[in-house]
Amino acid sequence: MGLIWALSSQSQQIALPSLPWNDKVAHFIEYAILGALYAHAVRRTWPQLSLLRALAIAALLTSAWGYVDEIHQAFVPGRNSDVRDWIADTLGAIAGATIAIVAGAKRYRKAGRREV
Repeated sequence: MGLIWALSSQSQQIALPSLPWNDKVAHFIEYAILGALYAHAVRRTWPQLSLLRALAIAALLTSAWGYVDEIHQAFVPGRNSDVRDWIADTLGAIAGATIAIVAGAKRYRKAGRREV
């Protein structure tokens, strides 16, 4: 979260290769990573939660951070706030949280423990 905040505080955006949707792909990837980290933290903090509830909490927290970051960028000179960036953030959050929850559940079952 700190890295995302620091990068979005820069007046000049990081130069990405000239590919279609490269900015949205970058948003998707960074928020997929954050969503996976949130999902891991949620599952470790509240192991009694169902997988779906843990996924929803992780995705919502990650999406909320994307929303706050977009508002923050509106006040950074040379940057702008874009709802499409927030949509890419949210889709990345859902993907990352889903991957982490599924992978964690598989590891848990492989270890011979029963999933809650």
